[in-house]
Amino acid sequence: MLSILEQLQQTNPSAEIWWDSSPLDFPRWRASFLEGARDETARGRWAAQLDRFLIPGRPTGSLVRGVTTNPSLVAKSVLAAPDLWAAEIREQIRCQRSPDIEGTFALLYGEAVGRAATAMLPLWEATDGQYGWVSGQLDPRHMFDAERMLDQALRLARRAPNLMVKVPGTLQGYDVVRQLVARGISVNSTLSYTVPQFVSCARAVREGLEQARREGTDTSRWRAVFTHMIGRFGSQGDLPAEAATRGIELSPADVRWAEIAVAKRIHRMIQEDGLPVKMLLSSLETDDPARGMSSLSMHLEQSAGGAIAYTCKPQFIADIMRRDGEFRGFDAHAIDGDVPPAVWEKLMRLPSFHRAITPHGMAPEEFASYGSFVSTYSEVIRNTRRLIDFVAHQLELSPPREDALLVSGSIG
Repeated sequence: MLSILEQLQQTNPSAEIWWDSSPLDFPRWRASFLEGARDETARGRWAAQLDRFLIPGRPTGSLVRGVTTNPSLVAKSVLAAPDLWAAEIREQIRCQRSPDIEGTFALLYGEAVGRAATAMLPLWEATDGQYGWVSGQLDPRHMFDAERMLDQALRLARRAPNLMVKVPGTLQGYDVVRQLVARGISVNSTLSYTVPQFVSCARAVREGLEQARREGTDTSRWRAVFTHMIGRFGSQGDLPAEAATRGIELSPADVRWAEIAVAKRIHRMIQEDGLPVKMLLSSLETDDPARGMSSLSMHLEQSAGGAIAYTCKPQFIADIMRRDGEFRGFDAHAIDGDVPPAVWEKLMRLPSFHRAITPHGMAPEEFASYGSFVSTYSEVIRNTRRLIDFVAHQLELSPPREDALLVSGSIG
């Protein structure tokens, strides 16, 4: 029996399923999930599906086509195996003449992302760079400093040929996107929620590709994805507050339609323009029947049939597998469907939706003050600080040896 995600992939040969965590974390998560199966029948069915989902050591036989990571996910991965990573940090400390928190953090983060890229490299090589990419996100503390982001991006890109640099959707970030594309470096535009951000990303990609062509830069193994953090757009934005202020009744389904409307418009723009950028949906969510929702996941069901990459959190995969009995199949043309007129009229009265759906509804200088962006940024910074504190604690426990070897204290 095909899994829900396998059925989704079959609605369009260009659809891709990605794993939103390190591939090295998959075996531990798989074992934990199957241990909690409700009965042996479910355990056997789920085990078979997960055996096809991601095969460590043989990614070419997996459903998964790419991997996304970020500081939050790396922090979770490291803190879930503190003994393993503490030993790695101690080794990084030992090899520095003057170890400090920032240098050791950079080495640790680069090592974590590099290991994920190594795990997916066979798929990248087997498909000549079409699949097997691993997104490595830039330090969120520098998302308003183009020079520092570019410096880190170039070092990250040198770690592995299948490392796709994940750049924030800020004014400064799109400048970095342009410069990376011009160098033939693959990019993932993240912390993005709106059509205006996509417009800025598309402009940066075009300009970067034009420069690459002028300079004879090889882009044959170059890829770009634009991440629409679909679930965060509604859950961490301003829609409910704006609706309450205006006396508009906004149901959970209405919020889902708002999230999906942005995805549909971006997908349509990509298809009409022929831009070599694929939309990647992240922060996918299931829907709650207790809140009047009749779907298992509108995010999947209303985007089916699109040339879309879906990056799936472990919890999201667990949720749809546990509820697979509720699933009634996909409409392979759902991505081309419209938002119900009554819902559209309601949403267009909300300022944050109007700004998000209109191609030039915001200037690039405004992206970082958009509600969903602010909420996500705060969370990412908090998780980054947790990882930095873990590194700091290891430094406290492991003072450097006097005869330590001198190596670079940078990501590269």
